[in-house]
Amino acid sequence: ADAFDGVDLLGLALGRGGGPGATDLDEFVELEIFFDGAEAAAAAGEAVPFLRARMCEVFEVLWEDLGAYLWHRDRFCLEVDLGAAAEASGGKALEPHLAGHLRTGDGAEDEWYVVHLLRRLAAKRRDVVCRVVDADGEVILIEAALEVPRWLTPDTAENRVWLRGGAVHLLPKPRAPEPMRISRAQALQKLRASAESTTLAKQSVQAAISQRLSGYPKSAVESSRHRARAVLPKRMARLFLSFPQLVAVAADHLPPPPAAELQRLRRELTPSESEVSFDCSGASGADVVCVAVRFTRCQYARMLGLRCQLPQRFTPKHWRCPPGMDPDEKAMRLGMMLCAGLEIAFLQGTRSATAVLRWPASEAMLPQEAPWFQDAAFARHASSAASPVRASAPAARRAFLQQSALDEPFRSALAAALRDAPEPDFAEHWRDSNDAEDWLEVSAEDLDREMLARQAEFDAFDKRRSSRAAAASAGGGAAAGSPEEVQKEIARLGAELSGLLGRHSGVEGVDAAAVGASGARPAPSAKRGAEEEEEDEESGSDLDVLGLEEEGLGGSSDSDDDDADEQCGTDAPGSFREYLGELDEQLEGALDDPMASADAAAAAPSAGGVRLTSNHI
Repeated sequence: ADAFDGVDLLGLALGRGGGPGATDLDEFVELEIFFDGAEAAAAAGEAVPFLRARMCEVFEVLWEDLGAYLWHRDRFCLEVDLGAAAEASGGKALEPHLAGHLRTGDGAEDEWYVVHLLRRLAAKRRDVVCRVVDADGEVILIEAALEVPRWLTPDTAENRVWLRGGAVHLLPKPRAPEPMRISRAQALQKLRASAESTTLAKQSVQAAISQRLSGYPKSAVESSRHRARAVLPKRMARLFLSFPQLVAVAADHLPPPPAAELQRLRRELTPSESEVSFDCSGASGADVVCVAVRFTRCQYARMLGLRCQLPQRFTPKHWRCPPGMDPDEKAMRLGMMLCAGLEIAFLQGTRSATAVLRWPASEAMLPQEAPWFQDAAFARHASSAASPVRASAPAARRAFLQQSALDEPFRSALAAALRDAPEPDFAEHWRDSNDAEDWLEVSAEDLDREMLARQAEFDAFDKRRSSRAAAASAGGGAAAGSPEEVQKEIARLGAELSGLLGRHSGVEGVDAAAVGASGARPAPSAKRGAEEEEEDEESGSDLDVLGLEEEGLGGSSDSDDDDADEQCGTDAPGSFREYLGELDEQLEGALDDPMASADAAAAAPSAGGVRLTSNHI
């Protein structure tokens, strides 16, 4: 019944309430950050305060880069992971660590910004080991696929690619009887026990990753910063300016579900939740503003290309303009789409959207200090850090808030944000025009240039592989033996082939039992073959590859003719022409009735001891 009402049952099964964005849940990136002292802290029962203190340090190191970037879908979020029980393959428990999971959707740049952040963190902290994977496997390995050792495959590379000291590290190929697959706990143990020089990936792998991250973080931040004007009710403008990541939530819930589904969701709202308004109904012109809203380039391009029918309350007929202004159609359309998408997220109660409200744009919305400092163990680990963490430091306050109460329902979290968000100075967010949109146009020349550059990489890889194969082939040929040994091997193979051709065959292949009875010449013995080879070497004559010289194919003696007649069966009744005629009839019958050909094969007539179904003929 729900399916007929427009409910996305697949979305319900995937846990997102059937939201429009539920189709690309497989586009994600996962990160793990391990610290050298985590096991000791866990043994002392202080794993959580230890990791929380290290989380504050992580945000201190990445503070500038995290604050400048806007994520396409889910924002960067770190949480404490206490590890797992002993894995069956390794017998060693995974140590506590920091972990994060974010869906990227169409924003492939988010994935590589995570790699940039982890590489920078590993370069700053020598006690840190990081790992990043996506739905396809090891992100770093996939990018450097043309440079990594050939034995590294998607099956064998799991848990073997790490970031340490700001560089890529690859665990070496296992030696027998070590298994090819390795657990994370085993990998960490091997990585820490090995000298960095033994696990450091070769320079070509490092260069491939550095080239992919060339220009970071500046280029990535530019791709996540496009400001466009939007006409919004003041209460909604206050939300989007206080929590810029809400743009991703709104865009993620467009196009809207069927009207019947929206009506059903509205009936589920509590009286206080029903009072939350996202449109311009009941608002005067003074309650509407035109402000510049920040998008990622991918979000903006998607919003421009999205052609969907919005609910009636989000149409130009019901949307108001700010007093004394005549905004263009694009600004009106963007405002209506943002408000409609946010209302749909509110109605569906998308729980993953709550994390967006834990990352305000202004430091004034952060708690005065991180409550973690009330724990004596945390305070001790924070003070013993390489850079002591202060309770009032913005990084510590941000680290606490970004992972706080993420399970709170989005409806109540958004209602609280509407109540607590400060009133911004809308004049500061006024723009006369949108940012330049020339990046939307990609010329054919630019596309060809990119394709040629990528093709050049593949060609270089093919050239290197061909040269290595040629060198290996030359080396293998030299090691195979002298030319005389090669000639002996060829003669031996020729003798075996000659003997095979002399045998009878049927539909099931060569008839080994009939070799002697039919008068076929047996394959030369090993002794005879060796004598013939020695004679060939002494005489310097050409090799008899098929062992046919003794039959005198080059001559026309009578004995040769007699042998040939005997082999073809001319001493039996009927001539060779009659034999060919019978063979034609048999072939015609097989073509006319293929199903019966197999049955006829057993009872097929013969001519001179050679069955008419012989594959030789």
